Amino acid sequence: MRQTKKLHSSQARGRIFVGSFAHAALILALLLSLPTALFAQGDGSVTVDVSISGVEDDLLSNVRGFLPLYQFDDKAAPTVGRLRYLHGQAEEAIDKALAPFGYYRPVVNSSLEQVGDVWQANYEIDAGDRIVTSTVDIQVTGEAESDPAFLEAIEESTLAVGKPLLHEDYESLKQRFQVLASQRGYFDAALKEGVIRIDLKKYEASVKLHFDSGVRYYLGEVSFNQDKPWLSEEMLLRYSEIEPGQVYLADDLQQLQGDLSNTEYYDEVTLDVSPENADEDHVIPVVVNLKARNPTRYSFGAGYGTDTGARVKAGITKRRINQSGHHFTGEVLISELRYGIAGDYTIPGSDPRSDAWGLRGSVEDEHSDTSDYTSAKFGGYYRHRDGLWMKTYSLDYLVERYEISDDDENSKLLIPSVEWTRTYPAELSERIYPDHGTLLQLSIRGASEDILSDTSFIQPMISGKWIYSFGNSTRLIARGAAGTTSVSDFDQLPTSLRFFTGGDKTVRGYAYNVIGPSLDGDVLGGKHLLESSLEYEVPVSEKWSIAAFADVGDAFDDEPDYKTGVGLGIHWRSPIGPVRLDFGHALDVPPGKRVRVHLTIGSDL
Repeated sequence: MRQTKKLHSSQARGRIFVGSFAHAALILALLLSLPTALFAQGDGSVTVDVSISGVEDDLLSNVRGFLPLYQFDDKAAPTVGRLRYLHGQAEEAIDKALAPFGYYRPVVNSSLEQVGDVWQANYEIDAGDRIVTSTVDIQVTGEAESDPAFLEAIEESTLAVGKPLLHEDYESLKQRFQVLASQRGYFDAALKEGVIRIDLKKYEASVKLHFDSGVRYYLGEVSFNQDKPWLSEEMLLRYSEIEPGQVYLADDLQQLQGDLSNTEYYDEVTLDVSPENADEDHVIPVVVNLKARNPTRYSFGAGYGTDTGARVKAGITKRRINQSGHHFTGEVLISELRYGIAGDYTIPGSDPRSDAWGLRGSVEDEHSDTSDYTSAKFGGYYRHRDGLWMKTYSLDYLVERYEISDDDENSKLLIPSVEWTRTYPAELSERIYPDHGTLLQLSIRGASEDILSDTSFIQPMISGKWIYSFGNSTRLIARGAAGTTSVSDFDQLPTSLRFFTGGDKTVRGYAYNVIGPSLDGDVLGGKHLLESSLEYEVPVSEKWSIAAFADVGDAFDDEPDYKTGVGLGIHWRSPIGPVRLDFGHALDVPPGKRVRVHLTIGSDL
């Protein structure tokens, strides 16, 4: 029995030895494979595919941003060890991504497996129900407690009991309080308590936002610090709506700075309104620092238009003539068909931002195929900006020599006029090539034989332009004009006051001002005018577009005989403004040619 037992014991040891050797070999093989399986970098042939389902829109975007493994989506795979490590962080990351939207109990089913040359990471997300807000405690203390702007912010807040929690609502209200405090002079404001508490057991949220505004600051006297004696203090104060002792409002300060910056007088405008300069009553003095512009500006330009031919223009602007802000503009224009000289002396009104008085004068001479006249005009005007409307009331004396059917005529007229122009957008820079815009001009002028005039007439007119852009950036451009004249002696109505049409900016396909009543081949001009145009513009690149158009119009005395032009155009957004090369086909011959080229340069509105 003992021998038997020994024999059994020896066999057992043999089996143990064999088994240990097999395990050792297996372990050795695994260790040898580790550098390849765990630590080798991807060689670019193995990629990662991350699939996320169950959420969409903002939730999906946030999950992608939080999910560590998503950075490798559709890219070369990192090491296997790093893949598994990042995959292991997925559920925690998804929890953080969904929490700001009120989802605190998401269920995530995830997997990571290699299929061929692709590591597939799948995340099926059930966001669950959004947590509901059980209490909302919003308080504003300090002098802003009764401020209408803060009360409105609280009223418009979407934080409410019984509504699902959205962290963005809380952050938005907090930020709005801080912005209002800065804009409305609560410079000692502080967030006393701001917290969102989550009770996962009850699955409800409570919001607390306590904001202390402290005292409100006020604006004091406005003073101006000019680098040279430029405008009088009395003149500068007419640009300010700030009343000493009023509550601090950033909008009023920005308005003052913007109004002075938009003048021709100053190159740089800065405001020093620091709370550190406030007195014991929290009143901050307003100091405006002004750097003057060069008092004289010269301009020169050259161009070409099919209506005017080659032309050159030179101008001078005296930005400041005296400390009352008077200024002067003069211009000379010389072209193949006409020349002119004009001057405008402007006197700022009681509100120089919107009101101005002016004296103006001009001399113009035109010798074209359809017009032959020389005129001199001088007069005065009052101009007032009322919102988007520019309203001008004028009184001018016109002396004109003109030729009709080889007969020279002379006319003198004292002409009062009213012109209202509404342009949207108002900013000149936005009117060069607008996506959407309108221009409406209403005018009426006249004269009376009883008051320094050779004939009596009254002439109302309306014109407009409308630009609309579609989603694909194509533009529809519509234009129209209508005018009429009631006159006692039409022969005494100067050429410059009669209606003509045809040309680059009216009815394309026809020469400049060739459409109108005529006698022996001479176009005399008409009593009435009707014009319309429709254009469809399609961009072909960032700077280039093509357009198709149709123009219709007539200048007439009794009944219109409409002339039509159709065509195609090539438009270029040049650095100096839109350049339009239009090929117009006149459908009525005479007076039109079959095809006429029109070149124009200038803003759309």
